[in-house]
Amino acid sequence: MTTLFDRAWDILNKNRFPYLALNGLYYGMLLALMVYTAFNAPLQNRLLDADRWAYMTGALSLNGQGAFIQQLFGILGRSFLFNVLGNSYGGITLPSFIIPFIGIFVGLYRAALLGIVFSPFNAEIGQIFLPHIPTMLIEGQATILAMLGAFIQGRAMIWPASIGHTSRWKAYVEGIRQNGTIYMFIMSILLISALYGVIEAALLVR
Repeated sequence: MTTLFDRAWDILNKNRFPYLALNGLYYGMLLALMVYTAFNAPLQNRLLDADRWAYMTGALSLNGQGAFIQQLFGILGRSFLFNVLGNSYGGITLPSFIIPFIGIFVGLYRAALLGIVFSPFNAEIGQIFLPHIPTMLIEGQATILAMLGAFIQGRAMIWPASIGHTSRWKAYVEGIRQNGTIYMFIMSILLISALYGVIEAALLVR
């Protein structure tokens, strides 16, 4: 297990500049859309009215329900699996095995949607915004790491030498291997997010 984390850290260290750039893009998009929504409240209202519970996941789905503790851990467990298998792997990593770099755009699109939905200038969202900030930051890191994996995979598919191979097929397979290794960090981060969900639920559920 330690070896896998060491490998994941080595991959991250070798790609630290793309990682930092993706951090700037993701959180910049999130913040920009929050500010933009302050001047376009109907956009936020339309998203909330159309599919509110697609965004009110994890601890937020308990708000006002007076859920018991066993319900809390069940919901947070399902949220963890959905974030790993759905949002990260299914939404970003898997498509990037087929279309180079597509996962980066998916991640930025998600940041834009979250920026609109959780813009704190809405009175209702303002009530849950502060407790939910850590969740957005932590889960954002998981998304950014998945985006980094998409970058590594796309670069390997187009420039095999970037990953130490001359064969496109070998570079493609190595990209998949490195993506799998990065998931050691992604799953750890999403586990931390799920654990923080217990604290968030305590702050939100009255």
